[in-house]
Amino acid sequence: MSSPSPTRPTRRGSSLVRRLLVLEIATVVLAAVIAGGVSAWNTRETIERNAADKMVAVAVALASSPGLADAVGARDVPRVQAAAEDTRTGTGVSFVTVMDPAGTRLSHPDPERIGETYQGTFLPAAAGATLVETFPGTLGLSVRAIVPVRAADGAVVGMVAVGQLRVQVADRIARELAILALAAAVAIALGVGLAVVAARRVKRDTLGLEPREITALHRHHEAVMAAMREGLLVLDAASGRVVVLNAEAARLLGLPATVAPSRAAGPTLAELGVDPALQERLADRSPVTDETVLVGERLLLVNRTELSGPSPDVVVTLRDRTELEAMTRELDDARSVTRALRFAAHEHANHLQAVSTLIELGAEDDARELAQRWTRDLLAGSDGELRDRIADPALAALVLDKAADARDRGLELRVGDDTALSDTEAGDEQASTDRVTVVGNLVDNALDAALQSAHAGAGGVVELDVHAAGGSVVIRVADDGPGLADPDAAFTPGWSTKDGDGPPGRRGLGLALVRRVVDRRRGSIEVAAGPDGRGTVFTVTLPVGSVPGPSAQSPVASR
Repeated sequence: MSSPSPTRPTRRGSSLVRRLLVLEIATVVLAAVIAGGVSAWNTRETIERNAADKMVAVAVALASSPGLADAVGARDVPRVQAAAEDTRTGTGVSFVTVMDPAGTRLSHPDPERIGETYQGTFLPAAAGATLVETFPGTLGLSVRAIVPVRAADGAVVGMVAVGQLRVQVADRIARELAILALAAAVAIALGVGLAVVAARRVKRDTLGLEPREITALHRHHEAVMAAMREGLLVLDAASGRVVVLNAEAARLLGLPATVAPSRAAGPTLAELGVDPALQERLADRSPVTDETVLVGERLLLVNRTELSGPSPDVVVTLRDRTELEAMTRELDDARSVTRALRFAAHEHANHLQAVSTLIELGAEDDARELAQRWTRDLLAGSDGELRDRIADPALAALVLDKAADARDRGLELRVGDDTALSDTEAGDEQASTDRVTVVGNLVDNALDAALQSAHAGAGGVVELDVHAAGGSVVIRVADDGPGLADPDAAFTPGWSTKDGDGPPGRRGLGLALVRRVVDRRRGSIEVAAGPDGRGTVFTVTLPVGSVPGPSAQSPVASR
């Protein structure tokens, strides 16, 4: 049993292309016919006008020739006939007739017609005027001119009629029209050929789709672009102009909704004011796959793909992982608290076991004294005092969490005695969010630095002080770690002292984010070495007044 032959894809025709081809051919033919008709009419009029002008010129030249007036006045037929025939043969006209004022012929191409009355209008010429007419004479229908012959005193002594048969004029017109018809045919052929080429180009560019299908695809494209929860940005690889920009990409990059993407006149990323870090990364021709880039105060997951072709494009996708990073930080904090609670529960279980054992041994007084001492220690170490001093609940909770995290890592977080923040000094919700971002990232980095010193056998202490001064909140974080070799570079996105710690592209963003928050709030940041030359001291001043907030919640991650 033979296997069925594979189905060949059928070439799809397009009624749009056929309609355009028919319309273009009809337009070309109609334009050529109209142009040819107008040219033919103008040519015919021009030839006839030129013929009439020639008849007048020949007649005037003969009438004013020397001796013709005397010959006409003397009725010298042989002399007049000779002059007329010389003029006829010399100019190529059909006939030259000379007559007296009464219209009697003194010359004629057919000598037998001499002496007969001229057939045609001659009275205006006899009165001294020039006349041009088309008249059926003895030789046939002709275009003729009749002019007077004047004597020396100006009296009209005769007339000269010069004519060209219409048959000869028609032959000339026919020759000219044949040339016009050939030119029109060539124009039609070229027009049809170009129409076929244009139709094929349209079919190739539209992929053979019908107008309704193109409209449907455009609507689907717009719907998909609007529904995408991922930012899509397409750039012209040659000019860097924005070709495609969906609403999500505009939101993530903080661009206005009035941006008009276009390959010819679209704006560039520099003209739109896109973050220089993203511009620099996209300008690099190396592949970009799921790379985290700090854009403003957003953490964006960037992918870059370059498409080859006649018009190469760069396709960029953007995903917002700002909230994901914040949730990751919250999860890490929750894990730290859980570990601290597990440790505290273990300690309390030991304490209860000791009290229970003393009771079983009958030492109730010792058991009571031990329980009271542990209670006093627990109350002395409670966190209620810190919550009373810091009126910002989010900041107080963050400090408590970092303290628990420090204890869990074998470190110590010392909160300065001057740390305090009243309700009026705390500011609005955005100010609280910015403080949490700054304190969280600075303390995280300080704990990492202190941990390196602790592993080396010296240090392991981080100091934190938060207080209000002059309408601003001053945050001071100090550690006893190895210090920063290049404090200015520490605020560059991607800079990190933690080699290999975490996925590529997600390290070194904490201090860069602190710098962005400080710049947005128009504050200041100072970096100095510790008092004894060890460690690093960060001093950040954040104005409390309202300032433009970030486009999204800032993550407090320091990765």
